[in-house]
Amino acid sequence: MKSAFILPLLGAILLSGCAYKLGTVHDPGYKRMFVENFRSDVDEPGLENLVSTTIVKQIQNDGTVQVTSLEDADVVLRGRIVEFKMTPVTYSRSNELTPTEATMSITASYTITRKGETSPLYKGRITGNTSLFIGNDLQSDKRQGVPLAAEDLGRQIISQIADQW
Repeated sequence: MKSAFILPLLGAILLSGCAYKLGTVHDPGYKRMFVENFRSDVDEPGLENLVSTTIVKQIQNDGTVQVTSLEDADVVLRGRIVEFKMTPVTYSRSNELTPTEATMSITASYTITRKGETSPLYKGRITGNTSLFIGNDLQSDKRQGVPLAAEDLGRQIISQIADQW
């Protein structure tokens, strides 16, 4: 008698925990997204393309929505880079004016709008950051830091968008 009750209960428990899904657990209400190339208010060459490409990669890694062409998209992600800065954190012991470590940040605002509409579904403002050591070649150090800050910005935007889902 006990086994007739326990076996179905055990089977139900085992089967209830077997689902796995890539991406977020909520349905955002759209399946296909076009990512418009970000605009920039800052004077940093190539930053718009780097940020846009990085965000596309982050959306693809998340797997909840498909990145597609404008013609096939349900929604459009538009963004604007509003700030890019490097802030010294530590300075050389031998020369107090020479930074040896800095933080780099990229701030962007964005909107997600249904194709053909003007009122955004979501909008936000986010900052991506990274730390970098500064050697004798500031430009080279900067070129290494920019992709890391852009990647953090992409992760932050996808995280913020996923929170809306």
